[in-house]
Amino acid sequence: MKTFIKSVLILLVMVIAFITGNKAFALDNLPTKENPLFIDKKNKQVLIYTEINAMHLYQPAVHWGVVFKDGRFGDRAILKAYCNQLDFHDALIQIGAKPGNSLTKESAGKHVEGDELIATAIVSGQSKELPLSDIFYDSSGKGFKIKFGGNRTASMAEKTGCITCLESCWISITSNAAYPMTSPLQRFISPNSQFRGKLETLPAKEGHPVILIYRLANKGETHAH
Repeated sequence: MKTFIKSVLILLVMVIAFITGNKAFALDNLPTKENPLFIDKKNKQVLIYTEINAMHLYQPAVHWGVVFKDGRFGDRAILKAYCNQLDFHDALIQIGAKPGNSLTKESAGKHVEGDELIATAIVSGQSKELPLSDIFYDSSGKGFKIKFGGNRTASMAEKTGCITCLESCWISITSNAAYPMTSPLQRFISPNSQFRGKLETLPAKEGHPVILIYRLANKGETHAH
C-alpha cells in the first residue's frame, strides 16, 4: 500500500511537470510517511508529507492547520504532519528563509512577521497543485498569507508540534499574517475565523496523503488568498 501511494504521488508530479514545465521536484525525493521532509535548495522550497484528519472536514478548527502528529496539539490539526516542527524550521533556514521571531505570548493583536512563503498542496489522487484557499475553508474570508514566524525556542519548549497555524502565532513555525494573534480566551469567545478542510477538494478519508509545498516567495510575490 505504501509503495502504491508513493507511485501515485510520483505519477501526479510527472503529469504536473509535463503540463507546466515545472522541474522543481526530484522524483526520487518526494516526501513519504517514512521520509516526510524534502529540502529543495535549488528551487527554494520545502515539501512535507501530511495526512488528513477527517474530523476537521466537518468540525471547525479556530487555529490549527498543520501540526506534527506527535506534538501536543497533533489531534487538533486539519492536516497531521509526519515531520517534526523543529526539522521543518531548520529546513526553511536551509532554503534561505528568514524568520520574524517577533511574537511572544503577550503579542495578542499583532501580526506574524518573517519571510513570506507560497504554500500549496498536492492531494493524492488529484492532478494539480492547489493553493491553501482550495483546501482550507475560511469562514471570515481573509484568506492565507503564510509567513515564517520562526519561534524555534518557543516551539521546542511548548512541544505543541505546530507547523502552520491559520492565524498569527507565537509558537508555530509558520502562521497566517492575514489574521492577528489572539489569546486563548479571545479565540474561544470571539475567534478571528473558523477553518476546516474543504470537502470539495479533500477526500473524506482519515489518513489520506497530502503533500504540502512551502516555497520562498520572490520579491513582490504574494499569495494572500
